[in-house]
Amino acid sequence: MSKIIKSMIVLLILINGISMIHFQTYSFSADPKLLFWLVPWGPSNGTYEFLIPYLPNVMVGIVFPFNTYNLGNESVSLQQALSCGNNEYWISTQISKLNTIYERSNLIFINFFLTTSHWRGYLTSVTPAQIVLLNYTLHKIANITNDGKKLVVGISEMNDLNDYGYYEVYSLIQQILPNAKLFYYTDLGQSVSSIESVFEYLQFEGITLNYLGYDVYPYPSYNYMNGVVCIPSNYVSQISELQNFANQQGINFFIGEVGFRDGDIKGYINPASTSYIEFNSTLGYNDTIHYYEDVISQLESMGVILIGIWNYNGWNGDPFGLWVNPDFNALLEYVGIKPIEIATIDVISTFPYYYINSSLYYVNKTYTIVLPANITFVKLKYLNNTARVLLASINGTFNLSSIIINKEGSYMIIANYITQYYVNVSPQVIAYINGVKEEFVSGWYNSGTQVTVIPQEIQIGKDEIYNITKAYRYTIDYPMVIEVPYVVEYYVKLNLRSIPAIINGTNSTLVSGYYPEGTDIEIPEYYYINQTARLKISASLQKFVLNSPIDVYVSETFQWLVKIVLPNGTIVGWYNNDSIISLPKVIEVNGTTYLLNETNNEVIVTGPLVLHPHYVSITTITSTSSTVTTTSQTTTLTTTSNTNTVSITVTNTSVSTFSSPTSSSQSNLTGILPILLLVVIAIIAVMIIVARR
Repeated sequence: MSKIIKSMIVLLILINGISMIHFQTYSFSADPKLLFWLVPWGPSNGTYEFLIPYLPNVMVGIVFPFNTYNLGNESVSLQQALSCGNNEYWISTQISKLNTIYERSNLIFINFFLTTSHWRGYLTSVTPAQIVLLNYTLHKIANITNDGKKLVVGISEMNDLNDYGYYEVYSLIQQILPNAKLFYYTDLGQSVSSIESVFEYLQFEGITLNYLGYDVYPYPSYNYMNGVVCIPSNYVSQISELQNFANQQGINFFIGEVGFRDGDIKGYINPASTSYIEFNSTLGYNDTIHYYEDVISQLESMGVILIGIWNYNGWNGDPFGLWVNPDFNALLEYVGIKPIEIATIDVISTFPYYYINSSLYYVNKTYTIVLPANITFVKLKYLNNTARVLLASINGTFNLSSIIINKEGSYMIIANYITQYYVNVSPQVIAYINGVKEEFVSGWYNSGTQVTVIPQEIQIGKDEIYNITKAYRYTIDYPMVIEVPYVVEYYVKLNLRSIPAIINGTNSTLVSGYYPEGTDIEIPEYYYINQTARLKISASLQKFVLNSPIDVYVSETFQWLVKIVLPNGTIVGWYNNDSIISLPKVIEVNGTTYLLNETNNEVIVTGPLVLHPHYVSITTITSTSSTVTTTSQTTTLTTTSNTNTVSITVTNTSVSTFSSPTSSSQSNLTGILPILLLVVIAIIAVMIIVARR
């Protein structure tokens, strides 16, 4: 049935009513907006989220009820108030709904029921417990909505409340939610003059209501004719009167609630009742939609474009009432909201941070979405400077960040994220990272990464390295600073292939190569090969502690142990290889002269030696006819071994004979006569030279 036909029927009903009422009709550029109220005592299965795809074409109102009947009029603590009845659960449930729909909505209504144990219309004043709960809830709402942005906040059906009670409530709302607008609506039992009085009182106190309205549950019933229902004329007059007042004040007029028992063919009779008269799951649901269409059409003709939808069965059933109605889309289409294609998606993401049609979502759950839908996952999200998450795959497909859904149905979307941590590595090394040999440097690594740093040498400068002497293993499961242990080593360069040395107190061999910083190196002056052979080592640095690269220039001399047995004792010394030892020809020991009885007095050292040179003693013989004169010259036999010098004093003796010796001594003098003769001639020559002077 078209809107025009319904409007004509409504007009006929009004003409035939008990009293004739004139009301002005308006033309509109926009279809009516529907406001659906969410109450906390409906199903807790999240069905209210089925309304989300229709946002912002429809509006949502969230009801915050308080159970305060048993708390009396005395002051109570917040904990006492929250513990009473279902207060704490109701508030947390409704805050959760506000969190879910806030970003997706253009405007949200918040309605406070100050009491639920009996009808709030009988409340004459506000109790301390109600103020405590109201204050607590308002602050919760402020944290979500930036102090009330996009909110219209107020109370409803407070018919008997005194003026100061209104002021207490609205002044507190205005104080905590300064960015919110304010509303008040009531049932048709509160007169227009009473509502006007409340508005003017609050305005005088500096509080301006932005929305005024009524709810529509006509008693005892709607007018009904030929399957069409309409608001009785006396109530139409009352609605129009308050609407005119709102227009004069320059504020918005709306209908807070319209209600029929969903699925009841006779739901227009006593619509405020919660008892069904004639429920029919087929005809009743269809009739209910038509009844709403009738009333919406009538209100639209009166210029009302914001209409709240309430279903009293919501106390015991679905909190939207109409959402369980299979013809619900027909009502939306009636007010200009085209039927939409929807799908349900179950999102499972290890990092719940994704967009559905450009709206940001933070929770993994089942969502109803409007098609076509683009589900986009954030590829990379930094949690802080040292931790981030990286999108790995969607439904097992890598290098994919979004999914587009065009067809109705149910879908499961699984997004896997990898947590990464930043690791500072010093120094940069080669390691097996999850079994792959590669550079291990500062950067981002997946949580759980296994790193094994292998032994290695890292060149950091000329003749300087870091030496990692053993393997080190790390598991990256948090941001880490890894300083791989290493030893600084410097290059020691020798001009020889190797030399004996004492390294850190231990006899060893020094070769060209790298040694740890601080190594104590001593090059001994002598290195004994065995008891009769040694090396004499001369180095540019004989002893040093390594703290930088260094060049050491070394020379080696091979030496042999030589023993010379002389008449006056044994000489022991070290002689360079191929050196020449000259033996003394004459030795005097304790007044006895010994002559070397060998033709050659030089020995070449080519190995260890024990020398027994043959010396013959000279005996002094005296005769009656001659005198033997001896002149002695002292000489020194020196054996040199660079640092070892052994000296023996010997005497070379010359003998002069002036008379023939006795026969017994002739044989002894025969060997030395030529020498003595030369000595005598030398003396005579010296004397002649002196005499001439």
